Amino acid sequence: MYFRNLDAPRFLAFVTVLFEHMVFTTNSSIQSSSFYKFYDEHFRIGVIGWDFYTVLSGFLITWIILEEYKLTEKFSLAYFWVKRCLRIWPLYFLMIIIGFMLVAVSRYTGHNVHDMPPIGWLLTFTLNFYIVGHGQTFLFFLVFFWSISVEEQLYVLWGIISKWAKKLLPFVCVALVIASIIFRIYALHDENNLYFNSLSWCGNFAIGALVAYFCINGGKLFERFKNMPRWIIALVYLLFLVNVAFYKQIYAGDVMTVAERLCATCFFSFMIFEQSFCNKHIFQVSKIPGFSYLGRISYGLFCYHGLVILLLGQLIQRYGILNNSLSVFLINPLLIFAVTVLVSTISYEYFERPIMRLRYRFKPE
Repeated sequence: MYFRNLDAPRFLAFVTVLFEHMVFTTNSSIQSSSFYKFYDEHFRIGVIGWDFYTVLSGFLITWIILEEYKLTEKFSLAYFWVKRCLRIWPLYFLMIIIGFMLVAVSRYTGHNVHDMPPIGWLLTFTLNFYIVGHGQTFLFFLVFFWSISVEEQLYVLWGIISKWAKKLLPFVCVALVIASIIFRIYALHDENNLYFNSLSWCGNFAIGALVAYFCINGGKLFERFKNMPRWIIALVYLLFLVNVAFYKQIYAGDVMTVAERLCATCFFSFMIFEQSFCNKHIFQVSKIPGFSYLGRISYGLFCYHGLVILLLGQLIQRYGILNNSLSVFLINPLLIFAVTVLVSTISYEYFERPIMRLRYRFKPE
């Protein structure tokens, strides 16, 4: 089953990540302006995008696995991993190669570009743990790949659990949610550990998986939820918008910092269910022209936007251009978005999609 209505929300999740990074300047007068501070306070909330991606991954991966069991009464772990690799690895390793090339060129030309992280952490998809121990002082656009590391670790874990402990899946999910909360209490005042450690994110994935488990098994409760009245849907979305608008104020204290991921996960689980199964929608994001396609290429958007920002930042630093208020808040973000969409579209159509089609050659009988 392909959830077409979930493509567009993927794009919206990317937008929150883009908002986190796209407004930047070396102009101290702009940095001290009230508008720049307002932007910092209300728009740098990329963590919400990561929250959604992780919940969605847990939902989709678990649905795919359970649906395969339902249709064939078996699950091919090898095919599952091949599909994940064909989707994630080509672009991931392309970006790493680009990173090495940029560092080599910068050293040759004498420009200031950060070094690469040790290659072993990239090859083993453990970059998030490298950041926990060593910080983020390496090539800007590769920092974002910590989230791919977390996803790959969870894919490996989920494949193994689904293959040999499928009946325990709901209990494993609950255990991971509890473990994630306990870990966030433990790491409360260790910012890198709290944000980048896989234990901090596994609860999101597990709750997404529980939603898939609940939905694919159906039942009377599932049917009742499908027919929930529009006023309840409207109320939940209103609460979500308030949560987004005042995110940093709501999650400022210790208790709410621990609870942040759980709260976000509940909202996004509701969104996934409502957009995919409810009979009485208020609106469907997928009906906004272009959003579904942008959601389909969102992996490329995520990977390339940091590279575009890095190159634009180098131009600003070297030539002193595009560093006034109009450029910082309008021209640069539009330029970053447009170039990122263009590059991602080309990448998806002529690089990613042809490789993705190879998965049919490995499909089990």
